[in-house]
Amino acid sequence: MDLSELINNYKFLSNKEEHLKAAGFESDIDIFKVVAHFIREGNLEIVKQFIESGYDVNSSESGDFGSSLLHNAIRYGKMDIFDYLIEQGADIDFMDAVGWTPLMESIIDGKPEFGAKLVAKGADQTIANQRGANAKMLAMKFGQSAFLEFLD
Repeated sequence: MDLSELINNYKFLSNKEEHLKAAGFESDIDIFKVVAHFIREGNLEIVKQFIESGYDVNSSESGDFGSSLLHNAIRYGKMDIFDYLIEQGADIDFMDAVGWTPLMESIIDGKPEFGAKLVAKGADQTIANQRGANAKMLAMKFGQSAFLEFLD
C-alpha cells in the first residue's frame, strides 16, 4: 500500500505519525517530503488535511536547498495549492537555503502567472540571493521578459 492509499483509507488519521512511520516515514523532515509529494501530484485536499491538522505552512525541507511548500507549488505549477498556501499564511518572501524567494523560483521556472500574483500580494522585489541578484536581475539574466512587465 502506498502512502496515498494509506492516507485515503484512513481519511487523515488523528494519529498520523504512527501510520506514517508504518509506511516508512520516520520524522517531521519526512513529513515535508510527504506534503511535497502531494503538492507535486496536485492533491490539494491532502495538502489541506496536513495544514488543517497543524502542519506548519512555512515548513521547509532539510538539506542543500531548504525550499518551502510555496516554492514547491510554484515549481510544479500548482496554482490552486499556491493560492491555498498563501491564504493559510505562507511567507511570500521565504528564502530557501541559497537565498531564493518564491518570486525568484517563479522566474527560474518561467512561471510569470505565479510571479505576478506574488508581486500583487506585495512580495519584496529587492531581496537579493546569495550571489547578490534580485528578482529583476534574474528575469533579465534568464531572458524572462514577461516578468519585466510587472517587476519594478
